[in-house]
Amino acid sequence: MEKTTRRGLATQKLVFLAVLIAMQLVVGRFSFGTNFLKFSATFLVSALIGYWYGPFYAAIAGGVSDFIGAILFPLGSFNIGFTFVAIFSGFIFGWLLDQRRMPQISWWRVLAVAVIINLGSNLLLNTLLLHFMYGANFWPLFLTRLPKELLMIPIYYLGIYFLLKAVAKLHLDQRLNS
Repeated sequence: MEKTTRRGLATQKLVFLAVLIAMQLVVGRFSFGTNFLKFSATFLVSALIGYWYGPFYAAIAGGVSDFIGAILFPLGSFNIGFTFVAIFSGFIFGWLLDQRRMPQISWWRVLAVAVIINLGSNLLLNTLLLHFMYGANFWPLFLTRLPKELLMIPIYYLGIYFLLKAVAKLHLDQRLNS
């Protein structure tokens, strides 16, 4: 019989969540760009965490990953605001992609994730934090970041949609739960 944690998450699933957080850190190291415009594929790992674990654990994973990443690979000064944005983003991934609420991959939920994460978290909240951190004017910074975030919406949509379709086709969720 498998041991469970206080909230009922099996030890094996908890360990796999830790592996996914480590994957986020590794994938994040392969990002490129400046502090103001950064490209990374960590959204794919975030989508998997949200899909398999739901909003609560996805939010925790987002915060833990951001905090550990800031400690292990500092890129400037630490700002707790970015950790809260990572928690919010994890919650959005889990809330809209949770396989318990979405047994079949829904195109509109994946699109909603792509729009909310790119325009809400990445563009609005992160730009606001950069504005406060560096004292840069908000609107020029916002308008500089806007084309990149608009371009990323279809990339997020296609990446997440086809990744989750592949996960469902390969029955990886059943293997995780066994």
